[in-house]
Amino acid sequence: MELGGRTAVGIAVALVAVVGVVAAVTGGGAGTLTVERVDELPQGQGAVAFANLDPNQRATFEDAVTSGSSVQIPTEAARNEFVDPGYVRYDGGIYKTTVSS
Repeated sequence: MELGGRTAVGIAVALVAVVGVVAAVTGGGAGTLTVERVDELPQGQGAVAFANLDPNQRATFEDAVTSGSSVQIPTEAARNEFVDPGYVRYDGGIYKTTVSS
């Protein structure tokens, strides 16, 4: 059985879509988040307020704080504030956020 050009392209597009969905469901390379409470910000550093994180980021951050271990970041976009500025103001404290692949 020989596949026509349109059929082969359709199959390739479908495979790419399936791989994208699987990657999104299994973490998609977004990495893991580790948080560590610090006494103060390093000179010249800023911190994002917890309330300014989106709901997924807040849930991920709270999971990391309460578990005391690394947690999976749900999407690639959810890692942005954890990388830059790399600090979060939360519950009266400052937390350094580290993202690992």
